[in-house]
Amino acid sequence: MKDTRILLAQARDKAAAPAARHEAFGEIVTRSQDLAYGCAYAVLGDFYLAEEAAQEAFIAAWQKLEQLREPDTFPGWFRRIVLTACNRLTRGRRLIIVPLEAIPDLIAADAGPHARAERLEAREKLHAAIGSLPERERVVTTLFYIGEYSQAEISRFLEVPVTTVVKRLHSARRRLKGRMLEMFRDNLHEHRPSHSEAFAEQVNARLRPFAAADWELVSAFVYGLAPDFRQDDEAWLRNRRQFDETRYTRRQYVAEHAGTGEVVGYGSIEQTIFLPRYRLFLFAEPEWLRAGAGDLLLDRLMDDLREAGALTVWHRNYAQLTEVLGFLTERGFAETARVRDLRLNVAQVGLAAFAPVLERVTSRGITITTFAEERERDAASLHRLHEFLNVVKADDPQRQPFTPVPFEAVERWFEKPFVLAAACFIAKHGDEYVGFTDLNHIEPIPGGIMHGFTGVARVPQAGHRDGAQAARDCVRAAARLSDDPRLQPSLALSDARAQ
Repeated sequence: MKDTRILLAQARDKAAAPAARHEAFGEIVTRSQDLAYGCAYAVLGDFYLAEEAAQEAFIAAWQKLEQLREPDTFPGWFRRIVLTACNRLTRGRRLIIVPLEAIPDLIAADAGPHARAERLEAREKLHAAIGSLPERERVVTTLFYIGEYSQAEISRFLEVPVTTVVKRLHSARRRLKGRMLEMFRDNLHEHRPSHSEAFAEQVNARLRPFAAADWELVSAFVYGLAPDFRQDDEAWLRNRRQFDETRYTRRQYVAEHAGTGEVVGYGSIEQTIFLPRYRLFLFAEPEWLRAGAGDLLLDRLMDDLREAGALTVWHRNYAQLTEVLGFLTERGFAETARVRDLRLNVAQVGLAAFAPVLERVTSRGITITTFAEERERDAASLHRLHEFLNVVKADDPQRQPFTPVPFEAVERWFEKPFVLAAACFIAKHGDEYVGFTDLNHIEPIPGGIMHGFTGVARVPQAGHRDGAQAARDCVRAAARLSDDPRLQPSLALSDARAQ
């Protein structure tokens, strides 16, 4: 059996293969799981909360392993992490959630109410006796009877002399006499993590950097969790693969089962055209999200964001993915907007109804053109559009404080394959830009496209107020649809703030 110091050295060796590091830490988990669980149970007095605290402690220990200066101090260092996890669980009221397999423990199999009453009374006496022990004695006794740990191992874990362990154990034995001590030992043995491999499996997730060969595997995983992302053109995958890492920062990681290699989570950050602002993608199997995969991914990505000097990071997801949204909220994310998904079947729309709008707009000197057309006849059209959009977006209260978009960012935006220049509509009064709306492929919509941003000039020139209102009516109704073949027979309209 390898010395724990050797295992710690292997687990911390960044030059070693990830699989070897995780295997070494997995052995540490196996050896220490009963200690962590016993310590947590002695503090919390609940088997299921103790399991949660111990699992959380191992995940935190793996993430902070580099902070351990001396391998010999691991037992005491890890105990403090366990106690921190216990403190977190006791800060608020919690419902005790009991797994189905524990039901036989709650409902006695013996016949008759008298036998059930006797069993319940015995358990109540046991819990009362354990609870009456001073905490120091309760911890020592729990650690001694939960597994095969020696008094020397317990002393290293508690950072006290062996003689102190002996004294506390002797005192506790005097208080817990005869049958009560046997019941306590049997109860601990029944619930200890080493009783099965389930505990080690729960903390046996590992993190590794994303590789180019992972696209197919990760996309299948993401589409399995979020079927709405799987569309005919699989735009989510296409947009991720087309991300320009020569201009913008991106970090990607895969969380996988250390034993089987199965993907259990994926996370990434992508720098946006608003350079200090990043977008977060986070996907994980619900059971693994709470069992450590979510923390592994998010903690690593937050470190990357701090290293990159990020100002903000935002995440957008479907409302039905409550597990991820709830997890991020617990980690400090705040909801800033909700976007309704409104879909229009263009093939069933009677465009004749909008003819009067076009006539009214035309009669007031408003024309509707596209950026593709403007670019053909006006070399300065992109500069003009950039200036107009910065003015309009600065008026949007949801964008405050507003940071003007640099021209280079707009220029790169219109080079992206999912931006449709022929579906970027511009309302003009004479040569003046007074309104804008666009359609694009930035997000996956079944057989269709997505509405991006709509804005009109807030204060038109004198005499143009009615024309600007007409432009608003016309633009928002999307009365004119492009002949671009990429515009499919389904159009989704979404709040512009989602972009």
